[in-house]
Amino acid sequence: MKHYNITFCRFWVVLLFGFCSITSAALGQERLKPVVVTSIKPLAIIAKSALQDSATVEFIMPPALSPHDYVLKLSDIRKLASADAVFWIGPEFEIRAAKQLIAIPEKKRLTALNILNMSADGALKDNHDSQLTDNHHENGVDPHIWLSPVLANQLAAKLLSHFGLPVKEIFSSANRKALEDLLAPVKNKSYIVHHQGIGHFIDEFKLNPALSIRDMLGKQQGAKTQYNLRLEGEKNAVSCVFIEPQHGDKDAKAIAKDLSIPTTSIDILAVASGDQLPSYESYINGLAKQFINCFQ
Repeated sequence: MKHYNITFCRFWVVLLFGFCSITSAALGQERLKPVVVTSIKPLAIIAKSALQDSATVEFIMPPALSPHDYVLKLSDIRKLASADAVFWIGPEFEIRAAKQLIAIPEKKRLTALNILNMSADGALKDNHDSQLTDNHHENGVDPHIWLSPVLANQLAAKLLSHFGLPVKEIFSSANRKALEDLLAPVKNKSYIVHHQGIGHFIDEFKLNPALSIRDMLGKQQGAKTQYNLRLEGEKNAVSCVFIEPQHGDKDAKAIAKDLSIPTTSIDILAVASGDQLPSYESYINGLAKQFINCFQ
């Protein structure tokens, strides 16, 4: 009996050490992966779609909050400091966090607007795609660049090159054709958006320009602008008002009520998927389906 117990104990010791070795090896491999920390979730979606299992991708700004107003916490700053690469839009977008993000060493800071070489007037300096060069706004550059698959592919290419990996697209021409066909029946329809945030999506898929309740940064506009918006809404027979989860919806619901039209959600910050990172293609496909919901 004693011999049996000794043998049994030895068996479990060997098994335990074997398990620990496997676990340690797995953890060691995980630690060998570079860590990419993005400011917002859509950039994390782009990074994960590009890098796949070659890197660990995290984001710091909760998608249900406006990234323009988010103030970094101490835990966020620590996470940024320990990252191998930090990926953000630029000071025009993460306004209240810009000071801390700019302080990150340049060798590991990837600024999306700089990568795309976007000029102050909102155009792309290299004129790589004529359908995007008319994306001008009275507030300057439209920083919601992740909503353009063309630009997302360019950002993905930069990330892959940064880590010495082969460049590949994260949004295919076949997927583009499928979405163009899907959106074709509603491309001339009229609607109201919560804020001027989906311009790149509108331009890329050649949709009818939107009427907007708020400005580019999600700030409410004056009473005269709101009154004129209602007049324009009636004139253009708008079908719905899009509401974004990261913004309060009181003003959007009031306009929808006045115009007797429904509200529907368009989730540009991917709030609904929580901490999960869907593929970029599924994210854009989801936005297209949400857009169509306005007209059904």
